[in-house]
Amino acid sequence: MEQKIITSHKNERIKFLHKLKQKKYRDETGLYLIEGGKIIQEAFDSGEEIVDLVYGEPMQEAADKIEAQSKLCVTKDIIDSLSALKSPQMIVASVKIKEKPLTLSGSRWMLLDRVSDPSNAAAIVRSADCAGFDGVVFAGGSVDMYNEKFLRAAMGSNYHMPVANVVSLTDTIVRFKEAGFVIIGSALDGQAPMDLSDKKVLLIVGNESAGMSEEAKGSCEHIIKIPIYGKAESMNVACAATVLMYLTREMFTLPHSKN
Repeated sequence: MEQKIITSHKNERIKFLHKLKQKKYRDETGLYLIEGGKIIQEAFDSGEEIVDLVYGEPMQEAADKIEAQSKLCVTKDIIDSLSALKSPQMIVASVKIKEKPLTLSGSRWMLLDRVSDPSNAAAIVRSADCAGFDGVVFAGGSVDMYNEKFLRAAMGSNYHMPVANVVSLTDTIVRFKEAGFVIIGSALDGQAPMDLSDKKVLLIVGNESAGMSEEAKGSCEHIIKIPIYGKAESMNVACAATVLMYLTREMFTLPHSKN
């Protein structure tokens, strides 16, 4: 039987999926959008529940490999309307948001305190994945972890380890302390980095322009800085987080800052 291809933007399910671009509808429905064959496959392989799979005919083979509650073959212009990319990959999915309570395990965690840029947050999650961290916490009003730009830039790393959103930054830090973690913050007025390779560590990085909140700073047992030898005033938060994460993994210390 010939496959029916949806051509109308007025299709009720297509209209529904468009709404998921807005946070309020993601919160209401418990669904979010991802796009691209690789990321959708990563989500499926990680046990995420794919609800809608929307694809163009060229992606039929990829669509056949993914289980979903509903599969809709559509025209290119419908994919274009759902996509946030200039060159859409012809496959989009809605995924069920899982309740992900924070469960502490391992010895290396990163906490984002009011990190507002989705690209920075995604870069930090990818670096945490590369550095073998055990999880990332979004706190203090950080970017929505179901934001399309974040999900696209994370490139599936958010499915490789726990990525949790918490309401109370202070209560979360207390939990880490009680679990034996050393709380380390990063700031321009901190001290020279130390060897952290043999400790259970929670690293905290703050907002792109304002840095860590006073609440986060006051909870830190140590605040360290990355030396700046050039003329830049500060390092991008994602770059700084990456340096610090690898500092906790390797047996080395950075030299004292000359500033």
